[in-house]
Amino acid sequence: MKEIFDSLPKTNLSENDLILIDTCFFIHTFQHQNEKEFAKLCEKEKVAMTDFNVNEFLHVEHKIDERVRENARKWLKKNSCLMVLQTGIHPGNKETERAFVDMIEPRLLEEVEDPSDAVLMAAAIKTHSTVLTRDRHHLFTVKLENYLREFDLKVYNSFKMK
Repeated sequence: MKEIFDSLPKTNLSENDLILIDTCFFIHTFQHQNEKEFAKLCEKEKVAMTDFNVNEFLHVEHKIDERVRENARKWLKKNSCLMVLQTGIHPGNKETERAFVDMIEPRLLEEVEDPSDAVLMAAAIKTHSTVLTRDRHHLFTVKLENYLREFDLKVYNSFKMK
């Protein structure tokens, strides 16, 4: 899978107005056969996963059902519309995760306790992007929704973004 992600188009933190896909949302999409909705979204929007989230996925990939992995692999090969947003941050190093978040929005760690979840939100703030996640503990919360109003950003838990 790493080779497939490596072959996807890259973008950087100067890109704006993306739809950023969280790791758990990416996995959920293929667990529930929502590949067609994902492809439709990619056709009409600029959709990306951060390199941080790609590495998170690659780290847990062996724990995911083989059918789900195969569906994701096939989809990625067929739909190269998904971009990888390069942050240069890798999972597992809380200090660099915190430093990245602090560089973009120091108050964010008061709203998102887990630095690894805050990396995605910091990238969203920097790129003025919408986030799709299934994380109800740190990201898809009323507390974070209220905080993100300051940045005019939204977080959704499904492809129905309204």
